[in-house]
Amino acid sequence: MKQEQALQGTLQGSSLHVLLMLVSKILTRSGYGDIQLLGRRLNAQKSRVGGCELLCQTNMGHVPIKVIIKVINDGVRTRMLDEMAGAIDRTGSDFGIVVSTEDLSPKVAKNQGKYGKSRVEVIDGSLFASMLKKFRIGVRQDGSPDYAFFGELENQLERVNEFLSHGRFARGS
Repeated sequence: MKQEQALQGTLQGSSLHVLLMLVSKILTRSGYGDIQLLGRRLNAQKSRVGGCELLCQTNMGHVPIKVIIKVINDGVRTRMLDEMAGAIDRTGSDFGIVVSTEDLSPKVAKNQGKYGKSRVEVIDGSLFASMLKKFRIGVRQDGSPDYAFFGELENQLERVNEFLSHGRFARGS
């Protein structure tokens, strides 16, 4: 339990882009199929497709499944669930997932069950940390956070953003 709390604390200190990469890896290992980044890489940028950063597309047998994901480094509020329900309807998705680094409050958890037409799921900070541990992403053998792993992701983030912004890496990198 202490290891997951430490891991959750590490997630709370991570940038949005690092969180997106981690969520993408978790969803891939969970069987969500092809994961696409929908354009938002930085906190200041607006998201496309109704405020969602990731899109999962897969098939269950012959039936296509589409899931949209919103990743936040904040607590989940009812307004976010409302926005997700609208985005699910607008995009024709089967359901949506809000991923947070914070734990879900009992009030918001109660409201989550009220969405009938649009299924809204939440991966809160505790579940996020336990999924990383389950899939052995960013953790050491003993289950504690691998701070070097998270640090290197943040270091590489600067190079990736430079490349995506200008089409080339900065000199000296």
